[in-house]
Amino acid sequence: MKTEKILIVEDEFIVAHDLQMILQRAGYTVAGIADSVKSAQAILEKQSVDLVLLDIYLKGRLTGIDLAQQLMKSQIPFIYISANSNEKVLEAAKSTAPYGFIVKPYRDRDVLMSIDIARYRKENNNNMKMSSELFMRDFIVDISLKSLTWQKKILSIARAFQPYIPFDFIALSGIGKDKKRYSEIGITRKNFDLYDLFTVNEFLTYTGLSRAEYNEINQLVPQTTADAIYIGDDFEAVKKAAAMKNLIATTYHLHSNMVKTFHLENGDQISFSFYSRTENIYHQAHMEMLNFLSGTLAKKLVHIIELEKAGIEPVSHKESDHNPLAKKDFENIIGKSTALLSVLDKIKIVAPTDTSVLITGESGTGKEEIAKSLHRLSHRNTKPMVAVNCAALPGDLIESILFGHEKGAFTGAIDTRIGKFEEANGGTIFLDEIGEMPFDLQAKLLRALQEKEIERIGGKAPIAVDLRIIAATNLNLEKEIAKGRFRLDLFYRLNVFPIQAPPLRQRKTDIPVLADFFAQKHAKAIGKSVPQIPLDFMDKLMLYDWPGNIRELEHVMLRSILLSSNGKLDPSVLEPGIKNDDATLQSGIKSISENERDHIIRVLELCKGKVAGSGGAAELLGIPATTLNSKIKKLNIQRS
Repeated sequence: MKTEKILIVEDEFIVAHDLQMILQRAGYTVAGIADSVKSAQAILEKQSVDLVLLDIYLKGRLTGIDLAQQLMKSQIPFIYISANSNEKVLEAAKSTAPYGFIVKPYRDRDVLMSIDIARYRKENNNNMKMSSELFMRDFIVDISLKSLTWQKKILSIARAFQPYIPFDFIALSGIGKDKKRYSEIGITRKNFDLYDLFTVNEFLTYTGLSRAEYNEINQLVPQTTADAIYIGDDFEAVKKAAAMKNLIATTYHLHSNMVKTFHLENGDQISFSFYSRTENIYHQAHMEMLNFLSGTLAKKLVHIIELEKAGIEPVSHKESDHNPLAKKDFENIIGKSTALLSVLDKIKIVAPTDTSVLITGESGTGKEEIAKSLHRLSHRNTKPMVAVNCAALPGDLIESILFGHEKGAFTGAIDTRIGKFEEANGGTIFLDEIGEMPFDLQAKLLRALQEKEIERIGGKAPIAVDLRIIAATNLNLEKEIAKGRFRLDLFYRLNVFPIQAPPLRQRKTDIPVLADFFAQKHAKAIGKSVPQIPLDFMDKLMLYDWPGNIRELEHVMLRSILLSSNGKLDPSVLEPGIKNDDATLQSGIKSISENERDHIIRVLELCKGKVAGSGGAAELLGIPATTLNSKIKKLNIQRS
């Protein structure tokens, strides 16, 4: 007997009755049939359900997508049922994070397989949520027992939060029983594993505010301490209501915020205010994790605050503010832009699990390097990772290559052949360009994923395989589904944990470090020396949009090194597409000061006026912020 209780929300009586029969024959309990959102809500108020089969178009004013929004908040999994699988419908449905999508007309096995996939996704979500919460709880307890300064303890807790509650800035504020602040610090993220903790005085120096101006802005209003999530219009509104939030958001280019206040045993409060440069990033699951940790943090923060007040230093134990293994873990993934760091955080979360991962992104964005890091950080890293480029496999041999064949299975099969799935047994199989897999073979791949077994061509019995699936594509699979070229059920089975590889144009602050990495790599390989990249050469690289992404940048650097002389890269050898759009650089000869002024202005524009801190112009130029501020003043650069 199946354990799930399923609600059917479908306004066509024949379809609803058919679904009921399919579910009951398979041993599921049907909680009821609703033909509108209103009747579905009435059933959900009276009984709990494990899954909802939900038609998109229903009787009445409200649609299935409206009900899906409520199901999301209640954390009830649902599968859409629709006769329409066009791109517009899929896009609207995708925003509600369904657990599956069944297209009418369907077969019994389509319905049952979609429920199996939904169960798999739910179990993975629950397991990851539970393991994340337990890890954080144990980590907080462990770090509180170590002989560290209070600064080190706070930084360690903040760094541990990052994969689960992403942030670029945290403002922490201690509030006494008299409702007055007694301690305030800020934490900024500088790199994947590197954070800075600073005091109010350091913040005043950075912003140029006086203490009186700061005190006037820093009012204790409900928006600064009440538990809340501020995204989209709410974030814009809270900036108007709380001047300090507006100052922080403007200073560090932040676009979303979440506040959680912990009430300590001594009557004090500690308010954590998480900020991110990414819009709409915070949601209820983040708040739920903080609620779960509330008791543990409230107890441990008391001791950390006592250390802060006493100014106690560590006895002997020293702990670095960064993880020395990060470079090895993410080998060949270069950069520290917000977009890239978000990807690394996701890798850190999902790598230790067996969850299927779908990596999407344009060609040349490094999807295979992401897959390698996932395998390297998994418990399967002592077993093989087998990579298969689905786009490069011959159509008549692809099944044999993936699943193998027995001797004599077809003409030319002179011997038994082990397929890629068996080669990867115990490890990871990486299916690159999964969107290019033939449609008829996608069903066999789905069965292999569901049943965890494969059949060789000509084989008489299934073969069990224990492996993890990582897939990648540069295609928009939702569009491929709408065109009938990719299976919806396979998409939902693979897309359990999606990772989007950002294009290089969205992480331009990484271009200097990437260019230097490729310059040194290829210069060494061909026996040349390139001590540094000239400013005019880098200018052209920064102004180009890189449609070929990181792969194109590497090819450009290799070509430039081959054409270089005396260890100097010449911008004139760059391909015609990589040109400097600033016409003033095309005419006349400028002084060194003029060229330096133009370069600083362009970098400031790229960094949106930000001078110091992570992603600031000083960091990009490789000079101290104080030096850059002096140059800005000396060169009479006006900052808007």
